[in-house]
Amino acid sequence: MVAVVPPSNQPGSTPIARGAAQPSVLRRLGSIYTSRRAAPRRGPAAALAIYLVLLLCLPARIVLPGLGATGTIANVFILAALVWYGVSWLMRRITPAKYTRLPRIAMFVFAVAVLLSYIAAARRDSSALESSAGDRGLIQLLAWFPLVLLATSLREYADLDRLLRLFVRCAALIGLVAILEFLTKTSLTAWMVLPGLSGGGGGSELVTRGDFVRPTATAAHSLELATVMAIALPFALQQGFNPVKKGVIRNWLPVAIIALSAVMTVSRTSVIGVVIVFLTLLPTWPAKRLGPTMAALTVGIGGASVALPGLLGTLIGLFSAFLNGGDNSTDSREATSAVVSQYFDERPWTGRGYGTFLPLMYRYTDNEYLLSLVEMGIVGVAAVVLVYIVCFHCGGAGRRRFADPAKRETGQGFVAVGLVMLVVTATFDTLSFPMVAGLSFLMMGLSGAYLGMARQDQMLRGEPSL
Repeated sequence: MVAVVPPSNQPGSTPIARGAAQPSVLRRLGSIYTSRRAAPRRGPAAALAIYLVLLLCLPARIVLPGLGATGTIANVFILAALVWYGVSWLMRRITPAKYTRLPRIAMFVFAVAVLLSYIAAARRDSSALESSAGDRGLIQLLAWFPLVLLATSLREYADLDRLLRLFVRCAALIGLVAILEFLTKTSLTAWMVLPGLSGGGGGSELVTRGDFVRPTATAAHSLELATVMAIALPFALQQGFNPVKKGVIRNWLPVAIIALSAVMTVSRTSVIGVVIVFLTLLPTWPAKRLGPTMAALTVGIGGASVALPGLLGTLIGLFSAFLNGGDNSTDSREATSAVVSQYFDERPWTGRGYGTFLPLMYRYTDNEYLLSLVEMGIVGVAAVVLVYIVCFHCGGAGRRRFADPAKRETGQGFVAVGLVMLVVTATFDTLSFPMVAGLSFLMMGLSGAYLGMARQDQMLRGEPSL
């Protein structure tokens, strides 16, 4: 208990009434308390920002020894953030935002599918390698949880917008690295090594297709890089049309870098992803944008054909070989489907165990749906699809509720991400690659936060939130 001593009436001093200093003290104490209360609310956005930088800017091959692709620096950080979130939640200093339950439900369903498959793996005669891989799968699941929890704790659209702008900047940065690798035919990240960490999370040697080198930048594979670029493209376009600061180069250079680096991966996945993005966004754009957009696309394709002779023909050849049945990767996927069916018949509902269908023991599937069918059964495939459907739904539902055109375009970006992931998941095992897997769950969580913000905005306008 603090005693307030009244000031002495010395000559020349001004008497102060009793309690006159108390409001100032109370205001200071109140501001300190408010700042401490506000810190956890800013914490989720800051944690996700750090995670994005670590996930995208550090090579995915740099991992903790013995953990494989699960032991990335980004995963280690987000696991620490999970502890912080749990303590803050127990102290009631942080809670999920309103109307963001759907992504957490989807995450719970996915976790149930993984746990059921883990039990199934324990009930069969698993090898030591499979058991170890199943344990790493649980660690990876634990690392995906805080992405959804932190994302659905965001309440301000400004925080969401800053995160998406950071995502686009990081994607443009690694896209620039990919372009330089494509032109120089040299890996620019092979020299990056961190003390105490292993470089075994993925190879640093670049592979070729036709006459072209397939860059990877900081990704584990060119397919992962292509998918990251496709996920970033709709938000880069939204930010180009709705800039914070004016400037053609500042706002449109990231779009050009992301689109060009995606094509330079020389993969069907990149072309499919970019096409889906434009097919999703174009119908929602005002008519005055369509002419300049088509002109820019025509100039871009023509310029790339002239500057990079043979690239367009190589990409067209990939699709023609696919349609004619003469593509090795397509034949391999068809052969995998036949092999997978026998394992699926053994445990159709829960699978053999998440992460246990090791390429060293079995084979590559190059299709996450097939891999999930073997490892997590029908329940697992439904859970994977649910993750993408939730991202698609939340983006579309939030877009319908916002009145601001720029915010509505953000929602359509989430719709594009959900559609891209639904399709490209059939082209490679997406959840086996740390960047794509982390972004999948992060985008689902952010789309849920976006929908919650849209509902709040709708209610502030006096409209009923359905």
